[in-house]
Amino acid sequence: MNKFKQIQNSHLALTQYHRWYQVYEVPFNKFRIDNQLEILADEIEITTSAGTSKGKANLEDRLKDYEGWQNAHHVLKTNIKLIDDITLSLEADILYQNIRPDNSRYSCTIHYSTLLKKSDNILPLFTSVKIQPTGNIENPEFISAYTDNRAKSFMHYWLYCIETANGNSTHFKELLATKFELNLSTNELIDNYEKFDKWIVSIHNPIKISGHKPKNFSSKLNDDQTISVSVDFEWQGVSVDDKEMTAETHHEWNLENNLDERFARMKTMKVTLTKPFQNIN
Repeated sequence: MNKFKQIQNSHLALTQYHRWYQVYEVPFNKFRIDNQLEILADEIEITTSAGTSKGKANLEDRLKDYEGWQNAHHVLKTNIKLIDDITLSLEADILYQNIRPDNSRYSCTIHYSTLLKKSDNILPLFTSVKIQPTGNIENPEFISAYTDNRAKSFMHYWLYCIETANGNSTHFKELLATKFELNLSTNELIDNYEKFDKWIVSIHNPIKISGHKPKNFSSKLNDDQTISVSVDFEWQGVSVDDKEMTAETHHEWNLENNLDERFARMKTMKVTLTKPFQNIN
């Protein structure tokens, strides 16, 4: 399979997978529940040790069981495959932690087996989620995972949009703050949508296709409720004259975060080129 298509499929699946947890990790409201419903296919089937539920019509009622819980889902490992033209599988292992209203604490490892179906709205929808506990953790220390999951869902969607924009910046409108500053590795400053639009066109003129693999990711919730992200990207691409290329960059982001929106928004970005763009011999 085309390696770039695999990278793009991974971004799609991980965007939705990290969104899956967010509704459980902050207090419920209508907007956050609606955002959760949006990532589920109408025929969603969810299987847990308590049984199987079908459809998403009664999700809001099921979520009431978790009212007042503090939940954290730390994603440890994922594996994504294309099953057929429209179906992705995502297998994942996580560390789950919670504190219940009576202050009792639980922690365990869980394996997720999920299927997602590609849709007309870019992002795929979950059709099947199977949740299987794999072990208990004694004396757990609760560590919130919301900031990581929120930032990673944004990151993978941002990368997917960059890789597939083909000169069209439309999908970035919900990913950019009202006031933003992007400091590129070329020392170019982009601080309005007109400049951003021109930049999106410019990066696709010399490149046929590209992909980003993140590493060394970290995130932090700031006092002003913005999210700081530090991450390195291994970039690979194919130029218009069919030469394979590579580079590495370091990114520092500051994200605005309205918890009721689908995604956080890019407020500032600083890019440092750590390995220059070069042809692969």
